[in-house]
Amino acid sequence: MSDPTPFSPAAQPAESPRESSEPDVDSVSTERLADYLDSGREPYDPLIEDDPECLAQLLALERLRALSSELVESDVATAPAPDPSWIAGVMDRVRLESRTGRDIPLASPDARSTVHITEGAVRSLVREAGDSVPGAVVVSCGLAGDVGIADAPIRVDVAISVVYGADLRSVADLVREAVARALTRQTEIVVEALDVTVRDVHLGAREAGL
Repeated sequence: MSDPTPFSPAAQPAESPRESSEPDVDSVSTERLADYLDSGREPYDPLIEDDPECLAQLLALERLRALSSELVESDVATAPAPDPSWIAGVMDRVRLESRTGRDIPLASPDARSTVHITEGAVRSLVREAGDSVPGAVVVSCGLAGDVGIADAPIRVDVAISVVYGADLRSVADLVREAVARALTRQTEIVVEALDVTVRDVHLGAREAGL
């Protein structure tokens, strides 16, 4: 487990021509995603459900909400609520990292065809795997290396927040194992290193408004 104090720049997503720190005026707002979840995802919204980036954001928000509900029901809920911007900050990272990014090649049985998975899809996979670990929330994730070349060694950096009172090393180890399994099962990426950094510790999120 890395030092929880600094936040490694390697955990930042690699920039591509389609990525920028500037807001995307065409993106669906977090408020709209929250309203859609409140409605039980009815009526069906193709702008959200049929767009991989929006869907990744929706599922991340759903996982964050589930975590918040669990915390409210636990003893941790007796502690002061965190800064209301905490979930919003995580969602900002999700919005940036869910963008398409670079193409990662996959093996194809037909030499005349090209098969690939996007970098954004892999980040969403990493985030989903990490978030599945009780007490962990993936704050940021990134892939370092030439992902456009098959079999090139890639470094995966994951920054997480761990629920107050949990064993930091144990949670980080479980996140590392979950992410490694997901990448092995669903991608062909050659993982040279998989680093998990505990960036912060969180409490409940009752006042985040989401």
